Amino acid sequence: MKIIHIMVGGPASELPDLKQYTNADISWVGVDRGAKRLLDRGIVPTIAMGDFDSLTAEELADLKTKVDEVLEFPAEKDETDTEIGLSWAMEQHPDKIRIFGATGGRLDHLLANLMMLTKPRFLAAVPVVELIDRYNYIKMYTPGSYTIEKLPDKKYVAFTTMKDVTGLTLKGFAYPLENATYPVGSALSSNEFVEQVGKFSFTTGMILLTQSND
Repeated sequence: MKIIHIMVGGPASELPDLKQYTNADISWVGVDRGAKRLLDRGIVPTIAMGDFDSLTAEELADLKTKVDEVLEFPAEKDETDTEIGLSWAMEQHPDKIRIFGATGGRLDHLLANLMMLTKPRFLAAVPVVELIDRYNYIKMYTPGSYTIEKLPDKKYVAFTTMKDVTGLTLKGFAYPLENATYPVGSALSSNEFVEQVGKFSFTTGMILLTQSND
């Protein structure tokens, strides 16, 4: 399985322990300050990219001595740094992409990162992308039927509608549903798994699933 991990520049306090996500078979991408954050943890990214406006000149110069490929972009651009990193990752045709450092801190950055996968250009990325922080596992879904497993350190599961959703059915959860309809922006939060796995399906729309702990 080809796996690419992307570290972006959200607060370090929100990051999980990266040891379980690091091995020789996984490629890391450092986006903006995320590249320095990886180096600070002894992880040398395969590539670093972004406008690097969050780094000092000295930090950027040091980064260039340690990372083989550094791609610089202008600060004034149509894409966010995270979108640039995701576009590069998708060009490598991975089986899974995990994004770290995309939550917490600035609210506009959080919203941009959550809404990113609703854009038509990133539709192909939806099945393979996961966003992870120390409290949350986040994944977007397009219409279909899915079986998901409860993560061992997560108590709650939430279904947030990122577009108008029809035909939503939840089975194996404390609050089941059958063929329900919800408008965009509905947050079906604080649900819980009844057993180790749950099933859900929907006909139209887009859903952001979150497994969380306190």
